[in-house]
Amino acid sequence: MLHVSNSFRMFLETSESKVGQFLHRALKYRRWNYPCANLMVRTNEVNYLTLRDNGQLSYLPKGKPHTLTDDGRWARDGRQDGSPSKIIKKILTKNALKLFKDVDFERFCNQYKSACDAECKSFIIRENIHIPEVYDMKRESGGGTLNDSCMNGDGNYLDLYKYCPKVRILTLVNGCEELCGRALLWDVGNGDELMDRVYVSKDHYYDMFLDYAKENSFIRKVEYKSYKDKTWFTRNGKDTLNKSFIINTSTEFDYYPYIDTFTYGGDGFITNSQTSDCIYEYCCTSGGREEEQVYTCEHSGDRIDADDARLIDRGTYNGSYVHRDYSVYCQTDGYWYYSEDNDLVEINDRWYSMDDDNVVEIDDTWYHTNDDDVSFSDFHGEYVVKDDCVYSEHHESYIKEDEAYEVAGEYFHESVVNKVA
Repeated sequence: MLHVSNSFRMFLETSESKVGQFLHRALKYRRWNYPCANLMVRTNEVNYLTLRDNGQLSYLPKGKPHTLTDDGRWARDGRQDGSPSKIIKKILTKNALKLFKDVDFERFCNQYKSACDAECKSFIIRENIHIPEVYDMKRESGGGTLNDSCMNGDGNYLDLYKYCPKVRILTLVNGCEELCGRALLWDVGNGDELMDRVYVSKDHYYDMFLDYAKENSFIRKVEYKSYKDKTWFTRNGKDTLNKSFIINTSTEFDYYPYIDTFTYGGDGFITNSQTSDCIYEYCCTSGGREEEQVYTCEHSGDRIDADDARLIDRGTYNGSYVHRDYSVYCQTDGYWYYSEDNDLVEINDRWYSMDDDNVVEIDDTWYHTNDDDVSFSDFHGEYVVKDDCVYSEHHESYIKEDEAYEVAGEYFHESVVNKVA
């Protein structure tokens, strides 16, 4: 029988990882003497599993006797520590291993390390006035996003946070009072608090932040590890909502932070969604903010920034801006046009004026006169599609196939067949 400690059993009961839930079911089936448990886990290599504060999984290897201390605890004699993923793979049967991918074990391992760290780490929520101090705190070493943040040590850029009554900051600290993780908390109204992008010194701390958000009913970003998808949020990790929020706050300062989610704004507000009222973008790492140059698309009426705007030179919307997706470059005269102009034709992904002498319409299809598919027929006095014609040595020209006759191996137009015959 597979034996686990109470602490490890409790972890499995609350684990949301696929591997953790599988092990929890296997232990239940084993206690109930269900035969299927034998198809799920095995104990021929390791047994007697328990948590370790250092993030390792403690186990008793094959051949080592299980002993107890005088007070009935598991003795450490003969025990070893190992990687959680590696040890779990040893207790799963070959058929069970086929049910999981590497990402499943990675998720299990992160949740496990998070559970081990929970007792030696603490969450502290600090008010807006102290936010600059948090960014200047000594940080725990690690390869996570916290130590790569562009705002580390730039507390003097953070007056927008410091004097905003709608924001606090959630911090994770270790026993040495080093910063291990942080996330801004925004008051978005109706009693809701939104946990912003999470920065951590070690990846498995993400799970601690997600658990804390769930326990406190915070709304949080779906993409909690990045600045992307600024309008997508969840409260329970399952149901999602696409929503824009406005934070009313002072915005007149000498310096500004790089803002991950509430990136846009105007005088007296910031928001997570671009609107026609937004004139600033907070995406500078040097303490500034970008003042946006914006246009209105004449076609759709939508607001567009300078990078997506195209000035129309000729035809419909001449002299106005449209989104570049609605614009085309005309090879005939070198000007930009609205893509739906009736006087333009598209040939091989290029656009031309219908009046261009180098384009021709044949049977409702437009061709460029240099196309290999067409040729000028001296006999017919017009351009023809080669596939619809045959070449006549007699006429020294392409002639339409449905008007041609083959006589003695040569092609003749129907109008002269009788004369030749």
